Amino acid sequence: MTTYDRDITVRCNPITLLRDEWQRINYCQRSLHDVNSWQLRSERFHSLDEVLKAAGFDGHKCDQEADQVLATIVRRAATDQLAARIVLQRVFPPMLAIAKRRGKIRSLGFDYAFSLVLSHAWEVIRTYPIERRPRKIAANIVRDIEYFAFVRRERRRPTHERLDDCLDLIVDCYTTDSRGTAIDRGAREAEPYAEDFLREILNDAREDRVSPHTLAVLESLSNRSIDEFAQYHGISVRTARMWRRDAINELRARMRCAA
Repeated sequence: MTTYDRDITVRCNPITLLRDEWQRINYCQRSLHDVNSWQLRSERFHSLDEVLKAAGFDGHKCDQEADQVLATIVRRAATDQLAARIVLQRVFPPMLAIAKRRGKIRSLGFDYAFSLVLSHAWEVIRTYPIERRPRKIAANIVRDIEYFAFVRRERRRPTHERLDDCLDLIVDCYTTDSRGTAIDRGAREAEPYAEDFLREILNDAREDRVSPHTLAVLESLSNRSIDEFAQYHGISVRTARMWRRDAINELRARMRCAA
């Protein structure tokens, strides 16, 4: 691996992206203004780290009061990305532990295992049924993440793999390239153009606070073809296009909000 490749890998590492993002927003006045408007406690928060401590993060007192703080944040997480990001940070250490353990058990490797954990974490957090499960919230979220990322996946994998191979061939009469332009099934998109397009929007992605997963996808695609990207992540080309589509859609939504 060259120094350039190693630098790209570090920049695209979702753990690094998540940590860097947290450092950027930890003392962000806009974020703190939003959090303090949630009335989580009588005193104002001066950093997001303080919010995590109030929610029982990393060995801090995790009692009924901390659970109530976390419950309030989780309720907002369904529609508020900052709240969802705080919840993600709250369960970040056990997410790493799950990826480490499952990566060894299934011989997946840590990186791939963590990508599964992270992709399911967002969905679990945004859809957590707080009214039905209002206690031990952090532990429940962690268990749900592991279940959806690994347990259910293992139970459904044989059927999924057969269907996925077929769907790559027959799901549509056409697909779309990175610009949203329809191309015939089986045709190859104009990759150089797509890569140029991705490089152009990458700067916008960094400025518009897109999620770490989206930024990682866009960073990776800026120097890989869609086929190379799929092979690198161990996924089908169709799934790779879906990841790219979702990443670009999130960026577009962010840019509309910024405008």
